[in-house]
Amino acid sequence: MINQQVKCQKCGNLNDEDAKICTFCGELLKIETETKTFDDTDYQDDKAKWGSARFTPRTHLVLGIEGEPRSLMFKAIEIEELVLGRSDPKTGDKPDIDLSDYGAIEKGVSRKHAVINRKDNALYIIDQDARNGTYLNGQKLVAHQERVLRDGDDVRLGHLTIRITFEQI
Repeated sequence: MINQQVKCQKCGNLNDEDAKICTFCGELLKIETETKTFDDTDYQDDKAKWGSARFTPRTHLVLGIEGEPRSLMFKAIEIEELVLGRSDPKTGDKPDIDLSDYGAIEKGVSRKHAVINRKDNALYIIDQDARNGTYLNGQKLVAHQERVLRDGDDVRLGHLTIRITFEQI
């Protein structure tokens, strides 16, 4: 095993590699431990990572409804506000994302249950004071307070669970 040595910048003597102070003059030894600095371009591979909240212009928000083979897909950059809920059979009103075909009534989804908003290149979910609550990864949301959506999150409206994913198309 080769023993590396560190040269003291004050007196020029060589010290053992694990020495912090020069054994000859008492000077603090300069140890090269600078952290390499990266900028944001070093990480841009144009693919959403699990748990990420940010997206690229090519990212699509995918809502995978538990127990269903089909998913709902939206171009994330075009989302301003999406209301999640079920249609009202009396008035014919429908939310932006009508979950009626997925057993919404039986699973306790309100007509205007929650809203997904885009702000600052991220998506947020907001409970609309729904009777059976909105849950993000098992945590009940406080009504009218936004929470960031991340790739891989589970959103539950009453008893209807939706997996949130960001996909590059």
